[in-house]
Amino acid sequence: MAGFLPDDILCNILARLPAKPLLRFRCVSKHWNHMLREPSFMKLRSRKTILLPLETLHLVDHNDDTPDSIVTRRYPLENLLPKHVRAGVVGTFNGVILLRYLNTFILYNPFTCLSMKLPSPPTCERGGYGFGYGANPDDLKIVRFRQHYKTCDVFSFNKGLWSSWDTSKYNIFIKFQHDVGTFINGCLYWIAYDRDVLIVLDVKDMVLSEMDLPFKNDHSWDLLGMVNGRLCALKFVGYSGYDMWVMKEQKQWSKIYSFRSPLFNDHMFPLCNLDGGRIVLGSPKNLIIYDPLKDLHSTIDVPISNGYFWRMNVLEYVESLVSPLDMCSLKRKRDTRNKEKCKKQKNGNYKR
Repeated sequence: MAGFLPDDILCNILARLPAKPLLRFRCVSKHWNHMLREPSFMKLRSRKTILLPLETLHLVDHNDDTPDSIVTRRYPLENLLPKHVRAGVVGTFNGVILLRYLNTFILYNPFTCLSMKLPSPPTCERGGYGFGYGANPDDLKIVRFRQHYKTCDVFSFNKGLWSSWDTSKYNIFIKFQHDVGTFINGCLYWIAYDRDVLIVLDVKDMVLSEMDLPFKNDHSWDLLGMVNGRLCALKFVGYSGYDMWVMKEQKQWSKIYSFRSPLFNDHMFPLCNLDGGRIVLGSPKNLIIYDPLKDLHSTIDVPISNGYFWRMNVLEYVESLVSPLDMCSLKRKRDTRNKEKCKKQKNGNYKR
């Protein structure tokens, strides 16, 4: 087949395959393996799934109704951990997710099953977490607010080291409703625990600030997410409906949806929103994808017990072949290239 079809046509065919058979095709030949690892192929594929951190990691393709629409993965290093310890998802970047087990952080690509354990933070404390970058992706960082929120630990992928900074100078009472921040456009956002504000961290300059919420914070099932590249907030307004707000320019909120549906009930809870505006809801029976614009929904056979709702950070995930090892060595590779370039330039000047 590969001998008769041009690579561009072959890539177009393979890009339509679910994850399971696609990964098997990497073993056909060296040429296929190389072709399937090209960034241009993954861009052509660009398949989005819902990432559900249950007892095993579930990758749910909500646009696929075949038996291959749900892929399950065992968590990396889970055999080395106590049984009561569950993994939490902190965030995702370039197809690699950041997992947290107590004081252990692991980069994991669920598409390729490659993983890498990161250096542990200086102390073993729980608090708030975030994963994002500042001016550019080379500025990738993990942040962890300690339990009393007076100190923030920061892991820089550029340096490969943890550092700590004092947050008390900002005069901001830091306590989060949900422990994992939402990363959008260079900032991490958390809903404050008992105030009508968002706590905002500028990842580039590591500056904390506050921003008003567009609604009263009554500790209901409120969520932050992204719609068309903008920060959004989903407000639970009773067991029959939700309001969705989007952040416009100059930090102004605009309500874009206000919807009610008999579909919603007291056994169903919002888990996340997809970038196009659809909402993912969980129930003990199944997973529901609801489109508020069309008032349509689809169901996926993934039951979720009530005990998981508060603990889960559900994400929209884009598959990639990026290796966690490459993420941690970007700076070293760049520095090596620069040194080699300088050395060649010096040698060239010397010869001339």
